[in-house]
Amino acid sequence: MKKVDVTKLGNWGSFIIKNIIHPFTVIITPTFMLGLIIYMIVIAFGKGIPDGIRSFSGVILPMIVVTFIFLFQKDLLEWLGKIHVLLSYALSLIIGILVMWVVSCLGSSDGVPVTEIVLSSSFSIIIFSYVFVQENKMLSYYYGIVSGFLIFFILFGFPELI
Repeated sequence: MKKVDVTKLGNWGSFIIKNIIHPFTVIITPTFMLGLIIYMIVIAFGKGIPDGIRSFSGVILPMIVVTFIFLFQKDLLEWLGKIHVLLSYALSLIIGILVMWVVSCLGSSDGVPVTEIVLSSSFSIIIFSYVFVQENKMLSYYYGIVSGFLIFFILFGFPELI
């Protein structure tokens, strides 16, 4: 019987994680959040121009603030890179659950666009952590947020947004 060198075969589990699950997570997290943000803006514009502008402003404000901090006060973002990976994952998981709770409870409510602000803030943090923080630590934020979303969906279902 011919001996097979297992090390040369490669690890198919590792291949699936690195080439399918990981890229899916890194792409789907901001895409899902962006999709929710766009949906909330469309719903608000459906109610009227003033509501749409209010919703759009709620989305843009966190992005402007984080962009300002990134361009002019990078030292304020350095704390993201100093948080232990497991702690950043756990905190991001809690934030993911809370973001979905806000979306679920407030949806496209009239008045102050809290849902849009929360979604946009989370989206901005995810995007800028990708740009700023070392890759391995950045991924803990992604995986934490996605895990929080999934835990929320498992426990409470997908939020009704209308």
